[in-house]
Amino acid sequence: MLLELCEFIEIAGIQRKQVIDALMNEDFNDLEDCLQVECAQAINANYIVTRNIPDFSASPIPVVSPEDLLQKLMALV
Repeated sequence: MLLELCEFIEIAGIQRKQVIDALMNEDFNDLEDCLQVECAQAINANYIVTRNIPDFSASPIPVVSPEDLLQKLMALV
């Protein structure tokens, strides 16, 4: 299933700049969440997919649950 999912999503790597930006970002309490936002911004992601939506309230990128993403994808078919 993960291999099939990789056909539809882009996997972002992380660079030194994203780590520094995340460390300096005071809008997030969790560094890992902030790193995800930095990576998503670097690739101009449409969404961040997580089950932990409340922790991404400061995200400039829309955040959706896995279920919501599946509904969005199914609407395209």
